[in-house]
Amino acid sequence: MRLYTAFLFSLLSLSYISHAAPTRHKEDEGDFTPSGAKKLTTLADALSTNFSDSKSSVQWIAAGNSSDGTYVVQDLSTASLMLWDIVTNSSRVFVDATELGIDYHDYSIQPSGKHVLFSADYTKQYRHSYFADYYVWSVESKTLVPLVEGQSGDVQYAVWSPHGNVIAYVRGYDLFIWKDGVSSRITDDGGENVINGLPFFSLGGGSEILVKMYALWFSPDGEYLAFLRFDETEVSIYTVPSYMDGQRVAPPYTKEHRIKYPKAGEKNPTVTFHLLEVNIPSAPRKIDFQAYAPDNLIITEVAWVADKHERLILRTRNRVQDTEKLVLVDVESRSARVVRERDGTDGWLENNLAITYVPGLSTPSYVDISDHSGWPHIYLYPASGGEPIALTSGNWEVTAIHSIDSKRGLVHYQSTERDSTERHIFTVSLDGKTKEPLVDITKEGYYGASFSPRGEYYILSYTGPNLPWQELRSISSDTPIRVINDNASLKEKLSAYSLPEISWSTLKHPDGYELNLLEYLPPNFRKGKKYPVLFDIYGGPGSQSTEKTFHQTVDFRAYLGSDPELEYIVVSVDNRGTGYKGRRFRTMVAGQLGKLEAEDQVWAAREYAKRDYVDSEKIVIWGWSYGGYLTGKVLELDSGAFSLGLMTAPGTDWRFYNSMYTERYMKLLTTNRAGYNASAITKTSGFKNVAGGFLIQHGTGDDNVHFQHAAALVDALVYEGVSPEKMRVQWFTDSRHDMSSPGATDFLYKQLAKALYEEKSRRPEGSHQWSRRRVEGRSSL
Repeated sequence: MRLYTAFLFSLLSLSYISHAAPTRHKEDEGDFTPSGAKKLTTLADALSTNFSDSKSSVQWIAAGNSSDGTYVVQDLSTASLMLWDIVTNSSRVFVDATELGIDYHDYSIQPSGKHVLFSADYTKQYRHSYFADYYVWSVESKTLVPLVEGQSGDVQYAVWSPHGNVIAYVRGYDLFIWKDGVSSRITDDGGENVINGLPFFSLGGGSEILVKMYALWFSPDGEYLAFLRFDETEVSIYTVPSYMDGQRVAPPYTKEHRIKYPKAGEKNPTVTFHLLEVNIPSAPRKIDFQAYAPDNLIITEVAWVADKHERLILRTRNRVQDTEKLVLVDVESRSARVVRERDGTDGWLENNLAITYVPGLSTPSYVDISDHSGWPHIYLYPASGGEPIALTSGNWEVTAIHSIDSKRGLVHYQSTERDSTERHIFTVSLDGKTKEPLVDITKEGYYGASFSPRGEYYILSYTGPNLPWQELRSISSDTPIRVINDNASLKEKLSAYSLPEISWSTLKHPDGYELNLLEYLPPNFRKGKKYPVLFDIYGGPGSQSTEKTFHQTVDFRAYLGSDPELEYIVVSVDNRGTGYKGRRFRTMVAGQLGKLEAEDQVWAAREYAKRDYVDSEKIVIWGWSYGGYLTGKVLELDSGAFSLGLMTAPGTDWRFYNSMYTERYMKLLTTNRAGYNASAITKTSGFKNVAGGFLIQHGTGDDNVHFQHAAALVDALVYEGVSPEKMRVQWFTDSRHDMSSPGATDFLYKQLAKALYEEKSRRPEGSHQWSRRRVEGRSSL
């Protein structure tokens, strides 16, 4: 249940502070717009899109006579594609956008470099999926042809084969092969109940199992295509109403979107695995294997572990995702057997999607990430089974495998070795004996990297805590070849603003664990003054809200600290159950979501309230999605630690959410009914007693965390007699989980700011007459 909001809460000037009140520089003091002083962030600034950092995403080219250091990047000013050659330090126009004749959404370059596949007429479907038209552009002849004749924005996915003039695509939930301009239909049963080559809604839409928009994979030589088929016949339908149907004047009848959506305890789709020989497109074969019963089977990862098409691995798991069996499929014999197993019933198993084949070894092998030691690390596994070689170890986490350099025998990866809030890039040898950092690990930082196909070059992306930048580097030198992005224009814009100060620290709990804390202090912070506080939380399993990325300075957080009528300190705390501090810390919440997380937020608020610059009577808690759910669980505790609760798009009862996400953490409803009952937001005394009340915001068109969650909670609160003095409710017509329907985003943040202003200004008052009366059939409030 992750949230991707319209705002990246980030910051430019990052400096460590003590827990005592910092002293502001004289030049930073003053009112909202003092003469000659720097500007303070306004709400209009915060809601604008003028302060985003720039980041280039490249596609490396390894075709024909291209050198290893050849890549294509989009020119953001013209939308043309530029081809860069690192060796010659030259660039040229690869595709001139003015010659295309379409306004494209995305592009994919054929591995040979001769064609480019463009998507256009984009229409979002679910979180990771969309419909579009696709077009094939010939680089040589400069001609554009539709991938599908008669397409009408209805192609669901398309991808190049690694070899040849071949594309696999999905339309109408059926799989097709396009070869040299001619399409062949592979399946003919796709529709409402059957999906070929794509994940079903819950698997790709909200569960973070297959986080991509596809469920098909070409072999390295392009001779075979593996794909999954989902049968949703037994899956129940959830109906999401559309009141406006995209119009400014509502139609007389609502449009209903019918979604096959398996909720906790309900029927899941059944999945089967298929292989297609591309040169014989009419005969895909179903591959049978023994792992779990059909109603207890999930396939979470498919990876070719071969030089050509000899073999592949299926990662299969049970329904609640706490045991797994890796199945090796031999393509020639069509045989399949379990070669690796794992018991993770002390919690759950993460979906790292990290299996990567290592070519050139005497024993066919692959690398993968596993946390069976208690910390996620890289292991080299023989493809046919056997004991792995540990390449990394320690009380820190490997967070990503970036590249395999088989020529040099190296693995490039990202990890938290320096700090759980940071990410640095390292290289380790395939025997695990030699490890080197690719960045300066004596300094705090958050890095990512994109390596060229043969590993000679890489683009290093620094994303915090200071201003982001990107550099092009050679694996053989520490000196950057050139800067790709320095965000100088953003730096200049931000230099005109007086910005919050930010610090990272930890709160040491008496039970022995530590909670990461991120703190923003108002730009005009003054010693001796007490400030209201906003706890901005998420807190979901495996998440992190305190990472040392660049927190975009001119944003909603900056506004809350800058407006003289608000001047809120903003704090984020990562509770137990969040990520990057080891398996034990993460899996404590298994079977009891909302319990430990809420206790930690309350404890953190009470600890934070002891600071001499905090107004302990005005501590607000706000969260979106899982953060909204956690806000509700905090209010349930009736602790008095928080004075106002703000719940945006909250979940309220895990029985209402999708089975793939929910059962991973809560297990089966039949075996953990008490846990489900306790995890639902049902206790109302805390909602009645919270001093400043609470606000619930939700979109009626939310197809991830359904409006049902908020509707059911509000009904229970009304039934139990919660006063209208305490409860405010706001729905957003037809808005999805991101609240992006016309006008919704601005309204939502203005409403939050209004609630925070009213809470800061609130004084104890006598109750309205209706709160002093005994309501028929209810106890006195």
